Amino acid sequence: MKKLQLINTDGIINEIREQISTVDEGKYIHRLDALLLIAHGRDAYDVAEMYGHSPRTLHDWIKGVNKYGLSYLHDSFRPGRPARLSNTELEALKEDLQKKPVDFDYSYSSWDGKLLAEHIKKKFNIELKVRRCQLLFHELGFSYKRPRKMAYGSSREKKEEFKKNQ
Repeated sequence: MKKLQLINTDGIINEIREQISTVDEGKYIHRLDALLLIAHGRDAYDVAEMYGHSPRTLHDWIKGVNKYGLSYLHDSFRPGRPARLSNTELEALKEDLQKKPVDFDYSYSSWDGKLLAEHIKKKFNIELKVRRCQLLFHELGFSYKRPRKMAYGSSREKKEEFKKNQ
């Protein structure tokens, strides 16, 4: 009999991890599954690597279950304000940032915090401060590069020629 394999393993793994992280019951079952493997004799370091956790996380789960029982694996109340943008909105925003602002009928040549705040307000009807939008660039893996000023009357060709001759 031929060995069964998934075709798009990276995509499937990412989808499974997203489902686990967004559904509260999914997180609980995920933790149960990891501990079940350890209970059957699997090495905790191997299980941690397989599930994409640190060994310390599994260590904490094991200690908590030993002390408080399986109820320890349920998510507890987390203080703090919930995120304004969901994961799907962040992914859509990341795709938008890979395009030029002109594609969205903005009169800017590059993205900045103020323009991103305006774009989020227009697309998702969510108001964010400019500083929060600047931090979003970094969180989504982008960096802000300021345009370099060029002296009046100079041209790129002369500038490149000068660099070559130096």
